[in-house]
This record gives sequence, structure tokens and C-alpha cells, in this order.
Amino acid sequence: MAVDTQPDSQETNSTSLVEDSLNITFKNISYKVRHGFFAGGRKTILNEVSGQFNAGDLSVIIGQSGAGKSSLMDILAGYTKPTNGSICVNGRVRNEKMFRRRSCYILQDDKIHEMLTIQESLTIAAELKLGNHVSKQQKQQRIEEIIASLGVTKVRHSRACNLSGGQKKRLAIGLELVNDPPVMFLDEPTSGLDSSISKQLMYLLHLLARQGRTVVISMHQPSAMLLYMVDRLYAVAAGRCAYMGSVQRLLPYLNTMNLICPPYHNPVDFFIEICQDNEDILVESANNGKNENWTQNTPNETDRKLIEYKRSKSEEVYLTTLPPPKEDPTSKILLALKSTYPTSSWKQFTILTRRALMSIWRNPSFTIMITGIHCSMALFVGFLFYNVGEDAKYVRDNYNFLYFSLMFLMFTAFNAVTISFPEQIPVIRREHFNRWYNAGAYYASTLASVLPTQTVCTLAFACITYWLTGQPVDYIRFLIFCCTLLLVSYVALCIGLFNGSMFNIKNGVVFGPFFIMPFTIFSGFFLRYSDAPVFMRWLFQLSFLKHGLAGLVISIFGMDRPKLLCTEIYCHYAHPVQFLKDNGMLGEKFSIVVAALFAIAFVFIACSYGVLKLRLKSKW
Repeated sequence: MAVDTQPDSQETNSTSLVEDSLNITFKNISYKVRHGFFAGGRKTILNEVSGQFNAGDLSVIIGQSGAGKSSLMDILAGYTKPTNGSICVNGRVRNEKMFRRRSCYILQDDKIHEMLTIQESLTIAAELKLGNHVSKQQKQQRIEEIIASLGVTKVRHSRACNLSGGQKKRLAIGLELVNDPPVMFLDEPTSGLDSSISKQLMYLLHLLARQGRTVVISMHQPSAMLLYMVDRLYAVAAGRCAYMGSVQRLLPYLNTMNLICPPYHNPVDFFIEICQDNEDILVESANNGKNENWTQNTPNETDRKLIEYKRSKSEEVYLTTLPPPKEDPTSKILLALKSTYPTSSWKQFTILTRRALMSIWRNPSFTIMITGIHCSMALFVGFLFYNVGEDAKYVRDNYNFLYFSLMFLMFTAFNAVTISFPEQIPVIRREHFNRWYNAGAYYASTLASVLPTQTVCTLAFACITYWLTGQPVDYIRFLIFCCTLLLVSYVALCIGLFNGSMFNIKNGVVFGPFFIMPFTIFSGFFLRYSDAPVFMRWLFQLSFLKHGLAGLVISIFGMDRPKLLCTEIYCHYAHPVQFLKDNGMLGEKFSIVVAALFAIAFVFIACSYGVLKLRLKSKW
């Protein structure tokens, strides 16, 4: 990769290929969090820090563990709001919504879609982030440029799960480069990488900064080899700024305080070692980030290598700027008034659904396993309750079969999304924060992608068990039977998504029964409606299992079913109407069952969507 210009002077390294470069200035930033069980306790993470990061520079925030590096990155990126202080962009107070449209934040534990190839991941990112103002040919050109710039041409068709750690980091950066952001924040991008991969990654970030971007990263302790590529150091010590300036001026800065670095010693290592014992004097000398006397850069070794590299290459790879969107004054005003995304919600939904289905298709083990469980359990239950539907003496056993079918499908649907959905939260958080799509489009695509598998599994279970248990040969009854089981499984999916949106996998498994058991108690199977206390009867109407059981009973025993065959001297439930009376279901209607199940599903969809939005706005 090469840049098409070189530094014009020794006082700046910026070669602005990115339009509208942004300089970030922050003053008196403080950040406090609750400390202890009671809300009254407050812990100061950042204490009145100030500083500036310029376009064209690779700026690195350093400091000891717990010094406040990640908190400062979160605040600058807009991921967290400071307790007080101001942040300006090009001298003006930052508009957070506008800033987020032109910046990206790559977290330390960044996740990518394991089942997609590099080419597919970049293509989907381009469709979501570039919208309609960029043609298909321009999107493809952009993807080719990024692949070449990242140095992943040979593995472009490899799935992300087969990539190395460094390749995954570069892919995460490439996904955010699609829309050419002027500002890039990266939290610990070299963590977990060896020295060779770290050098390649830092070299890439240095090149991106040289194209006019404001690139800010946090590092615990950069090696001497990586320091040659760094333009500006910002040292944080116990929530305050201990130094802001160039790497070359760090030692002269320390010498002014009689802090002499030993020969052949990494200056940054030495600086971090002495920070704890000399914190006050360092913060005072740096004026907590307001001292700019040490920020003047000089050409470093990497710049000279860039020039030599450019001269030695006959073919150069450019990361060109994207054409501006064609907008008339009216559309610009509308764009400023509302928080828009590059693509419409419907297009976001279709792209995300296609991506989810592609991931499911690429990893069929879970789908095959869950389908096999449904089919094997259906055969087991079918033979266990074989032909119980034809004889009146087995009416109670048939009733137990109906309830077991509800419970089995409810638990499998609930547990499947309770386990799988929390694993996607890290990916959703990054993509949503960087304005790929809105939460509603993602949630709708998640529902749409899990419904096909659940539908196939439920219908397979229903078909096998219905005929093996000898239920009435009536296609209307069979249709109602299948429809009821489908609706119950869909409602269980919605409850599982609500549970998964609130908790991680471990807590979701623990709290799962807390959500399910109340519906089971008030299902009408263990306790009849007429036997329950009057003041608690309204809870039966909130149980989707109660309505599901009513729907199944209607399909098997309702709709004026004639007298059943009785192989005993006396069968109390030879007339199905008697069974309906004894169980308080004589007045049940299938239309009410359907309406109630849809209403309960809608409530949980709305609740889980609200919880998901709250979770995406915080680190929860």
C-alpha cells in the first residue's frame, strides 16, 4: 500500500487524502462511576484531563493497567458520556450524532462473523454502510482496495473462523474502512498478537493516519519497534495526563525533571515504571494534558520507509476517497433533522436476514442436531402414546400427550435462542454503535432467520406424533393442531430472545426457568381455572401455555367431535363434551387462542426490543 503524497515539511505528517479531516480536542474531562453497593459511593476514573489528537497522526494512549485508557477511549468515541468536560471537533463543540456518522470504534474484544469469508463480510458491510449513493461498481472497487491494503488477498475466500489473530484484527479494521471514516478509535488492537503481526498491524494504522485520518489507539506498553510508527503519545497515570507529545521528545521531557532513562532502555517502559512514584510531578509538568510544548513532530523512520516503498513499487494501491452523496438542499435538511442510516430499514432487514441465513447454512451442525432431537423425540413419544387417540379409555393419557408436546416444543424453542442470541451481542454492539443498522432491523432479521428452522422442527414433531398417536383423520383438526404448536413455539422463541437480550449465556440458563415456570403453573394442567383463588384467575389469561393447551384440546376434542370408541364396559369420557366440561374448556374458541398467542408474542417482542436497545447503548 502506498500514499500518493509525502510530507511537505518537517512540522507535519498529514497527507490528507480523506476529505474533511477532523481534529479532536478535549478539555477537563472527568468520569466517575458508582463504587460499592450503595449509590452514594463514587470512584474517579478520569480527573480533569485535557488533550488533542490531530488528523494525519497516529496517536497512542499509554498507561498502566487501570489508569483509565479504555475509559478515555470510550468517552472520545462517544461510547460513554463523561461526568463533565467538553469535546470539540475542529474547534467546535462535538455533535455526537454527526460525529458517530464519521467515526468508528473497534473494541478490544471485537468479534466478527465466523462463518463468512473476508469477501462476503466486506460486501455486506459495503451494502449496509455505503447505501445507494455509491454504485455497485464503486462498492466493488472499494472492497478490492481494502483487501489489497489489508494484505489478505490470498485468503479473501477463507472463512473468518480459519483466519489468524492478526488477519481477524485487520478484517475488523477493514470492515470499518468501507465507508472511509475520518476518525478511527481502536482499543488495544495489538493485544494477543505476536511482535511480527503487531508490527504489520501498526504499519497499516500508520499508513491510514498518513492518508489524513485521525487514528487513536490505546496500548498498555508498546515495544521499541512499534514506537517508530507512533506520532503522538498520550500517557495516562491514575486518571490524569502525565505526558502529551511526540515519541522523540519524551526523553528530553523526562530530563527536565531529572528523570534519566538508562541507556538501551525502552523510553515508554521506563516512563510507565516511574509513573507511580512521580505521578504528581509528571501531571504538573504536563499540566494534565494542556501543555503542548512537546507535541511538535519530526519525520520518523517509518515516513522514510514509506517514501522508499513508494519509489520501489511499479504498481501502487490507493485507498481512494468515496464520492459524496448527491443531495439537494431539502434532503440535507432532512438528514440533519433525523438520525438516519445509510440504508433504509427494509434493506437493512433483508441484508441482515440473508447474512444470518448464510451463517446458519454454513454451520449446519446445530440445525441438524436440533432437527434430529425433534424427530427422535417425536418417534419416542409417538410409540409411547401409540393409538391413544382412538379409544375413550385413553382420553386422560391423550390429554397428557398434548401437554407434553407443548412443554417439549416450548423448552426447545426457548433454550435454543437463550443460548445462541447472547453470543451475538458483541458483534451487534460494534456494528450498531458504528451505525451499520438500527436495532429494530437487526431484531426483525433475527426473528426471521430463526423461524424457518423452528417451523420445520415443529411441523416434523407434529406430523409424526399426530399420526402415531391415532388422532382423528380430519385435516381441519390436523391443521389446527399444527398451527397451535407453531404459535406456541414462536411465543417461546420471543420469550427466549427476551431472556437472551437481558443476560449472558450463564445467567440466561439460570434465570430461564424464572420466566417459564409461571406460565407452566397457570397453564390449566396442574391447577384448573375453576379451582384457583378468584384473585389469581386473571393470571391464567397471561399464560401462553394455557391458550396453547386450549387450542390443542379444541383440535382433538372440540368442534362437536362424535362419541369415541370405548373398549371397556364404561368410559367416562366417551363423549368429548364431558371432558371439555370437566376441564373448563367448553367455551374456548380457537380464534381467541390465536389472538391471545399473538398478543403475548407482541408484548415480549416489544420488551426484548426495548431491552436490546438499552443494552446496545451501554456496556451492560
